[in-house]
Amino acid sequence: MTSSLYVPDAAAFITQPWQEAFRTQRDVGLRIPINFLTVPAISLRTACFGHNQYSDWAFQKCFSNLLAAGFRRYVVDVYWDSGRMEWSLCPAQVPPNKPQQESRVPSSVSEASKSLSTANSGRLVKNYVHPTASPAERRAGIRKRQHRSSSALTGTMSVEISTVASRNASAASTNTETTLSPSPTMINTQDVPVLQIGSYNCTQTMTMDLITGIFQDYLDETGTTTDATLIFIILNLHAAASYSSPDAPAEKVTGAQLPLAGQFLSDSLKGNLSEQLYTPNTLQNERSNLNESWYDVQVDTMPAMGYYNTSQDDNHATTQNGWPSEAYTEFKEYFRLVASFGTIDPQMSGYDITPDLGTVFPPQTIRALYNTTINAAGSITSGCLFAPSEIDITSSTNSSWAVSLAPALNLGTDPNITTPIPSITSLTSCGLSPFLNYTLSNVTADQNPVPYLAFTHSTLWSWQPGQPINITEADTDLTRNSCAAIYHTSPYPGRWRTVNCNDRHRFACQNPNNPYHWELSTVSADYMSGGSACPPPLTFSVPHTALENAHLLAALTSPSTRNPPTSPSPVFVNLNSLDIPNCWVPQINGTCPYQARKDTDTIRVVVVPTVASVIIFVLAALTFFVKCAANRREDKRGRRRRMVGGWEYEGVPS
Repeated sequence: MTSSLYVPDAAAFITQPWQEAFRTQRDVGLRIPINFLTVPAISLRTACFGHNQYSDWAFQKCFSNLLAAGFRRYVVDVYWDSGRMEWSLCPAQVPPNKPQQESRVPSSVSEASKSLSTANSGRLVKNYVHPTASPAERRAGIRKRQHRSSSALTGTMSVEISTVASRNASAASTNTETTLSPSPTMINTQDVPVLQIGSYNCTQTMTMDLITGIFQDYLDETGTTTDATLIFIILNLHAAASYSSPDAPAEKVTGAQLPLAGQFLSDSLKGNLSEQLYTPNTLQNERSNLNESWYDVQVDTMPAMGYYNTSQDDNHATTQNGWPSEAYTEFKEYFRLVASFGTIDPQMSGYDITPDLGTVFPPQTIRALYNTTINAAGSITSGCLFAPSEIDITSSTNSSWAVSLAPALNLGTDPNITTPIPSITSLTSCGLSPFLNYTLSNVTADQNPVPYLAFTHSTLWSWQPGQPINITEADTDLTRNSCAAIYHTSPYPGRWRTVNCNDRHRFACQNPNNPYHWELSTVSADYMSGGSACPPPLTFSVPHTALENAHLLAALTSPSTRNPPTSPSPVFVNLNSLDIPNCWVPQINGTCPYQARKDTDTIRVVVVPTVASVIIFVLAALTFFVKCAANRREDKRGRRRRMVGGWEYEGVPS
């Protein structure tokens, strides 16, 4: 069998116009260091396991839905199961041997589960939890990928997701009404064996291999210039409770019970994700010589200034506190994932993380938790990192890796996903990544992804809901909705809307060396005149982060005598889709990096992941020999990107 572990529901996907809005928001922030990006964060423990159901098929659906919905920071609680010597997602140890009740399960299933419990491959897990139908596979335009199947399981098992899930739900409701057994009990699903271990229902394949396998398939499927984003994962380390006392605190892991070489957490991550991981070693090397790393790019993808300190060392620039931009990380080096340790329980204090630190960042490196107070209207009364009078990045306004817990929300099971949640919008505008650390609407994301989609929609800080307005083939005036302007009026002050490029408005002017310094031009003109509208050293610009946008909004509403009095008129930001309709680029006369002009045969210019397929290989070989044998260019990373329609894209929107 060949199938993807990434199987989101159709209801979980970000659709238009939200998809275009989030893509534009990503693109305007591509030159910003990744530690200053404000993105939605979530705990898998509460979003997927809030009801103590640790089954592989439910988790596969849950995690896929969260990825499709746009969550980009994940807190993952992993448990060292010393009985199986394996990193598990189940809080209690899973017995390495078959329980007495296993005779209730068909022998083919029992043997498959036993072999899987010791498997070290996400691809083997893939065959075990293979779905009969994937909503993602039914979407138009998605390229089918080929994977190596496991001969050990091929033809022995077929899991029907909906049937198993319904049986498991019935079993779960029964379990809550019965006395829990002190020893593991096999739940008879007749498909995939589920172990009732105290208050937890776990399958044996709930391991790190499964989560990295889902990650791998998601990264492959979204490996295009239009869909690629950077994902952050924070790993909290625990010891699994004994399966003989699963609801009691876990015992301290010592001596031979600790992971051995080849069993370190970094080994699990590198098994499926070695090519996509941005590592501490990579960061250290890049920081030591910026001229040969972050500065070795095209002019229009140079990192934004003012976000980190630099110094000169042996005729090249270095930094001690800088991070790369998303443009460099994703589209120059093709990294998609950053992993860091979070908390480490005392029971795991004997685990030496030193061998992991070349791959996984030290504890709390990519998270700075801020306490906030939010009133009933959803406004932040304390803890906001936005200060209108502070145009420099100071200790009180430094939003590097800033995260804040989301308040309790009562969204129901069918919320209006087009209406922003005020408190989540407020956190984002304050430069804080909202962190969802509870089960939203009391439903996990595999049961209902809609509340979680409403959450991620509310982290959009750029476009007003319903924007941008798409230009259709019927439009005769292509300038009518091809430029963007910021409004300070209700109901969405600080949000952008499409406007006619020929209208006359003032311009948003930014100091390129001080990202929070914004002013308005004293002149009003059409969009194409923006290049000369701002007094030096200010330049016509567009906000690149939520905090930059908040400072521009403050400039719009400021009574400063240097700027004209506040008026209801919008202000141009440097963003347009004049080159190709509905492709927004942050530069006058900028060209769309995703689409060719109409007078060419190529419609979309995308970066497509290399597929391990004989057919694709043959087609690529034919293209190689027929069209470009004399100009072959070696892909830096071997399997990550390829030519499409004669185009090769290595940059980002200008």
